[in-house]
Amino acid sequence: MTEDIEVLIADDHPLFRNAISEALTNTQTLVHVSQADSLESTLQRLNEGNIDLVLLDLKMPGSEGLLGLIQIRNQFPEVAVAVVTANEAGRTLAQVKAAGALGYLPKSMALEDLVSALDGLLRGTPFYPEGLNQGVDSQDDVEAIRKLATLTPQQQRVLALIARGFLNKQIAYELDVKETTVKTHVSEIFRKLDIYNRTQAAMYNQYLEVPE
Repeated sequence: MTEDIEVLIADDHPLFRNAISEALTNTQTLVHVSQADSLESTLQRLNEGNIDLVLLDLKMPGSEGLLGLIQIRNQFPEVAVAVVTANEAGRTLAQVKAAGALGYLPKSMALEDLVSALDGLLRGTPFYPEGLNQGVDSQDDVEAIRKLATLTPQQQRVLALIARGFLNKQIAYELDVKETTVKTHVSEIFRKLDIYNRTQAAMYNQYLEVPE
């Protein structure tokens, strides 16, 4: 007997979680659905095991832009992740693809198109909608995202605080760690991103941000 595919819907809007859940019942694959409303609860559910596919909103508590996607891909590389988003910018699609997502589902999709896309994702077939122009600078985005994906979750947090203008002492206070630990993280960030100063680091952080 074939086991159900375990799907986790990660979105902070209950109505949309229910809509996706309903769409999944119309696919040709047997699925078992669980839900999460924040990055913290998403990671907690993933740590419990057995999840095959995450349908991830890019904007929810604890996750802004690509941070959540990159963290999930780093910690759970065996789990497929498809982004579900209201953002339909071609640049965002290119960034999501570079970060390792299996698919990109705009929330504006018609129900029958959504069901068809979900059917493919449940079979392991990537889905990226046609007609979204990825932009002439997408190759730069791809390379930047690949470098950012090598950062640990804590290094990503440090990078975000650098982008906000925090000094090492302030970052240490914010993250409740020693200043020497922050300095180590900063050195590793510079090495992994192949950069030399905090201004360059702040510029890299823009690749993690996704417009509304």
